[in-house]
Amino acid sequence: MLPRVPEKRRMATANLTTKDVARLLLVSEATVKRWADDGLLLPKKTAGGHRRFSIQSVALFRRKQGLAPAAPSPAKRVSKKVPGRLPAAESFADLLLSENETEATAQLIDAYLQDHALATLFDTTITNAMHHVGDLWFNGTITIADEHLATRVMLSALQKLRGIVVPGQATGLKAVCCGIEGDLHELPIHLAEIILESEGWDTSNLGPNTPLFTLRDMVAQKKPDLVCVSARSIVDLHRATTEYAQFRKTVEKINGATVLGGEAFRDSNFRQRFPAEFYAESFSGLSTFLKKLARKR
Repeated sequence: MLPRVPEKRRMATANLTTKDVARLLLVSEATVKRWADDGLLLPKKTAGGHRRFSIQSVALFRRKQGLAPAAPSPAKRVSKKVPGRLPAAESFADLLLSENETEATAQLIDAYLQDHALATLFDTTITNAMHHVGDLWFNGTITIADEHLATRVMLSALQKLRGIVVPGQATGLKAVCCGIEGDLHELPIHLAEIILESEGWDTSNLGPNTPLFTLRDMVAQKKPDLVCVSARSIVDLHRATTEYAQFRKTVEKINGATVLGGEAFRDSNFRQRFPAEFYAESFSGLSTFLKKLARKR
């Protein structure tokens, strides 16, 4: 049996300091204090009289003000601090299994505030932690109910992280993300969505279990520049192959691109059946592809 991790409430991470908010919004601490004094940002006060800001209030303020990240100056790039260590995958998995959403969220936000690339955080901590949870279930150490609960905790923590991620400068490009029909795994879709938003893409998330014929119709209507499809497994391979071919014709007609990710598309035989512009084997790889595609467009 896994030990239950004690619940922690870390003021500096679950509730952001003035310095944290300044880093998120790319302004000075004095500017954050002025916004708080003017009532634009509503902080809470600690027992010692220090300001603390909720994740949700900062995210709402950022969206209302339309704040976007500024390009760092060469001097700032040179003097940028080296980020600390990322949360270890196994210990992070323990947080998920013990339902410690507060600490899981805090660790993700810590990593983001320390300037870790989101793609690296997703690959190193989140993906590996969920693989560890899956291995525990496969070995009979935990039940399928435990695995489902850990996933829900992960999704909730991820959405809180998304609320403070500063979107990249708008590219004017549109993307659609989804999971293939019969696949109910939604975490990879949310991770891809956040990567896209952080790169400045306007993104629509259709969720898991999306039929390819429906996706084809939406692509014809919305004309996105990119479609990302995730699949851990494919239930009806023959039908999926036929419908994917029709979907690809539609994508090519609008001069779009397709990214496929997930365990199913690691197989070379599957890749022959499902051609794409890029097969994402990691979120770091996806991030690199998005940058190249945006430059081309």
